[in-house]
Amino acid sequence: MITLVVGGQYGGEGKGKVAAFLGKKDKPDIVPRTGGVNSKHTVVEHGKSFDLRQIPTACAVGFSKQIVYGAGSLIHIPTLSQEMERLGVPKSRVLIDPQTGILTEENIKEQRSDARYGQIGSTFTGTGYATAQRALRKLPLAKEFSELEDMLGDVAGFLFLQLQKGASLLVEGHQGAGLSNYHGDYPYTSNRDSTAAELLSELGIGPRYDLRIVLVAKIFPTRNHNGHLPNEMSEQEAEKLGIKEYGGGSWGIENKRRRVGRIDMGELRRAVVLNTPTEIALTGMDYFDPASKNTLSESLLSAPAKELIEKIEKATGVPVTLISTGVETDAMISRK
Repeated sequence: MITLVVGGQYGGEGKGKVAAFLGKKDKPDIVPRTGGVNSKHTVVEHGKSFDLRQIPTACAVGFSKQIVYGAGSLIHIPTLSQEMERLGVPKSRVLIDPQTGILTEENIKEQRSDARYGQIGSTFTGTGYATAQRALRKLPLAKEFSELEDMLGDVAGFLFLQLQKGASLLVEGHQGAGLSNYHGDYPYTSNRDSTAAELLSELGIGPRYDLRIVLVAKIFPTRNHNGHLPNEMSEQEAEKLGIKEYGGGSWGIENKRRRVGRIDMGELRRAVVLNTPTEIALTGMDYFDPASKNTLSESLLSAPAKELIEKIEKATGVPVTLISTGVETDAMISRK
């Protein structure tokens, strides 16, 4: 079984929390992390917050089996090393494909000197420039770095063999459907596709497997930077709901206050078309229904909250199986 955790909006949907929850609950054999370091995922465990750009969030909640990075992902070696050290992840638990791209300090400098990235909106991690360099066949690969030598291996071949043996995978995706370079709000997008098919492609996994695709959607979707945001509200309106989030920053660049909107059924249906999810994980219920904060019981949700869930399921034809009610990993209603 392969579980894919994908974003349904503009990033920041809570993929990290959902992936961490599923890591604790399902205890998968392998946890790949896709994309680059521009997608920071946050998980809160027993009051301690972890902001991770490379290591899967499942590792922050006690999961420490096999971590893999496919040839389509990007690695920033200092970030990977720091996060491995922080979480106590040994090299023996990490497998990096020799063809994996390496994001360099030069990529970061080049992207930050390009004024257009500031106009579009960027985390300025160099991920966009590194991806462009990969397309131009100029990007260095993991096999060229001696410090990664002990962790190199054929990821596609490894995953193929493990899946034949019945291994389970929990794939933590990046960005969201609205940020897909192909299908999103171009040019206010990420540097690559970010749908379920892209996750498989980056890892070298073909489509003929039993897939569980979890589409993560926020009741109050947010955006870090420029671009379209349906049903956008003012900062004052957001504050009345208790929403004051920050994100989109990177090394030496402060996080910005996130813009906030309200869930749009048309955009959610589009995310379903692009990802064909088997289920939806809904986040932000504690803002919509404050009395539900940290509850684990669906029976304690308000009537409007239950009506919203029913509306989402009717609009998309996809069941809502997980409902986040707070920041902690375990603050989740499981309906499956």
